[in-house]
Amino acid sequence: MSDLSKDIWLNRWLKGLRLADHVYNDESIRWGEFIEPSVDSRPRPASDTLRIAVIASLPVGFLTLKTLLAFAHHFPAKLYISCLLTDDPLNQDARISARKRIWHLYPEDMQRELESATVRTALSAGIPVYTGDIKQDWFRETLRDFKPHAVLCCGFGQLIDKPFLRIPDLGVYNFHPSDLASGHGAGPAPHEDVKQRNADTTRWTVHLMNEEIDAGHIVGSSPPINIRRSNGKFADNPIDFYSKLTDGLDHLVFHTTKSLVAWHARGQTKPMDSIDFEKLFTSEIKARMMLPIADFAEAVFPDPTLFADV
Repeated sequence: MSDLSKDIWLNRWLKGLRLADHVYNDESIRWGEFIEPSVDSRPRPASDTLRIAVIASLPVGFLTLKTLLAFAHHFPAKLYISCLLTDDPLNQDARISARKRIWHLYPEDMQRELESATVRTALSAGIPVYTGDIKQDWFRETLRDFKPHAVLCCGFGQLIDKPFLRIPDLGVYNFHPSDLASGHGAGPAPHEDVKQRNADTTRWTVHLMNEEIDAGHIVGSSPPINIRRSNGKFADNPIDFYSKLTDGLDHLVFHTTKSLVAWHARGQTKPMDSIDFEKLFTSEIKARMMLPIADFAEAVFPDPTLFADV
């Protein structure tokens, strides 16, 4: 066992809530820990149920997780969430810490709130959580034991390597908040990219992950999202920008998951090639995504109408 004291705040918090029975890792792990939920009342997945692992952090990752949980709740025979991987920004040994990427925009209390809310949401649903280094054999073997058909990722800070990418037959799909199909915004700074280009809109991109940053095959792009204020000015505050990007993300995650469920049901054993999100998004949600930032509040829960007819 390696030192878990770097996560002492998280472990004390979990103990107080009685959400976790076991917190452990392996001496090969450079940071983080594996957390088993105290209760998992979910039925075991059937042989034909799509099993996924979720990689999620930050507000966009939290909404992604909530959307996937809602999908699994409404259609448990179609989707099973095997585990959650999330950033650990308050652990100073972590490769992605509070000093780096989007995490540095948030004060420490907000970093703690974001991480704890994500971990609590997963554990409360009976889903085990991993907060550590994913480039270690111990973790890879742990992930293989969950037998995910696919992995869905949003807001994660670690670069995923080839051994990880080879685990799910149906691929590792990333939700990236920029228009990669137009050659814009690859990397960890989408806000800086749109600001430099003086852009009015941006898009979410769903792409297959490879060993390069945001360079994998593009599966599809969301309809455009207005990133201007009501007066037409650019949102200089990055948090306002990233909050607006929750608009339509739940629909993007839902349609990606629905497509994966159908793909798996057809017996496919390779990643999906494309999804036409322009056809799948309703005119109402497209219009909402084009509202100015000042007229939109950050989405925390998925649109309940998504699950009415699957």
